[in-house]
Order: sequence, then C-alpha cells, then structure tokens
Amino acid sequence: MNVTGVSAPTIARPRAPGFASKTVALMAKDLRIELRARDTLPPMLAFSLAVTLLLAFTLPSSTSPADPVDLPVGTVPLNDVLAGFLWITILFAGLVGFARTFEVERREGAIDSLLLVPVDRSALFIAKATSNLTFVVLVEVFLVPAFLLLFQVDVAADWWLLVAVLLLGNLGFVSVGTLFASLAARTTSRELMLPILALPVLVPLFIAGVELTSDVFATGGAESVTDKGWFVILLAFDAIIGIVAALVFEFALDG
Repeated sequence: MNVTGVSAPTIARPRAPGFASKTVALMAKDLRIELRARDTLPPMLAFSLAVTLLLAFTLPSSTSPADPVDLPVGTVPLNDVLAGFLWITILFAGLVGFARTFEVERREGAIDSLLLVPVDRSALFIAKATSNLTFVVLVEVFLVPAFLLLFQVDVAADWWLLVAVLLLGNLGFVSVGTLFASLAARTTSRELMLPILALPVLVPLFIAGVELTSDVFATGGAESVTDKGWFVILLAFDAIIGIVAALVFEFALDG
C-alpha cells in the first residue's frame, strides 16, 4: 500500500500484434523480397506475353469473335477459342509463379523457421495467397490489354464483366496454387509436382472461367454471364476451396 496516498503510475504495456497485422507483415515480407530480387513477376510476364504473341499468329483473321473457326474437333465460335487461349495463358503463367511461392524459404533452409512464427497457419496461407494474387493481377494488367489488342476483341461496354470474371477466377486459382505449392516445396521436383497436383482440381474453375469469358467476348451482357450455372460454380468453387485450403494448409506445411 502506498503510504503517501498517491497511486503508483501504471505502465502501459505494448499491445501484441493481432492476426491482421501479422498477416500483413508476412505478405509485405514476400512483396519486398520480390521487389528486390524480381525472380517471380518478370518470368510470369515474359511467359504470358510470349505465349499471347505466339497464339496471335495461329488463328485466321476475323472481324468478329462470333465468327466460326474450323478446328480438328469441329467448328466452334472464335470467342470460345480466344477465351480458352486467355485462360490457358493465365494458368501456366500462374503456375510459373506459384512454383516459387516458397523458393526463398527452401533455398535458405528457412521453411522450418517460418513455421515458428507465432501466428495461426491460416494467416501464413492468406499472406502467401495474397502475394500470389498480387503477382497474377499484375500479369493480367499487362496481359489482358495486349491480348485484346492482338486478337482485336472489343469489350469496351462490358470491361467490368471481364474484370469481375478474372478476379473471381483468380481467387480460386491462387488458393489452389498456394496450397499445392506448399506440398511441392518439400520435393526436389516441385516444378513438375505442382502442375500434377493442381491441374485436376483446377479443371472446374477454368471451364467456368472460359465459358463466362466467352460470353463476355461475345458481348452477351451481364445477364448472359450471371444467369448461367457456370457463374454459380465459380462462386462456389472460390468459397469452398478458399476455406478448405486455409484449413488444410497447416497439415500441408507440417507434413
């Protein structure tokens, strides 16, 4: 008891960082490493733009995305082919980047040290997935305008629909890619294992993405996109896979 009758001053303890601040710190760490080393984004950009330029010379000139194109499997509208080209390019460019998700930790032998970070594993998953999402979006910022220009696709009236479809597809894509990148990181052939593990899971996502993008290229409008079952499949895939990947990520890292 204080005999002078004056209460002792209380010392404010520093507040411990919360879930969100730790997640942001982990994400910022990955982005700083990429900003300094530039080992992920440049290869993704170079690959996507090179593939787009190559594909631009594989199709006959056409005045409208709805024009038919003769393929070995039959005659299909050009907008279906272009949508497939776009998503295939995004797929393989993304896999190039996902393979390097844990490259720094693997190269420096710091994967075990990363697991000692006092934060829930879901925060680590969110940080890694957000970093991968940033890389994919940056690639699309350069890829999509070049793609539309080279293939003479006009989506001026429905550009926001294309952005919405791409963003929804990206969410499921990075969730799957980040999860399986954590599994492949512990193998010696991670560049080979990642596509083998991820591609079967990504099939419904990319089919939905191609179908919806084809409708956008055909200028079908918002109703033609949202009224189809593929839009619901895309939303359901993002929600289910995002939750499952965040929960399974802990076991994938500790395995």
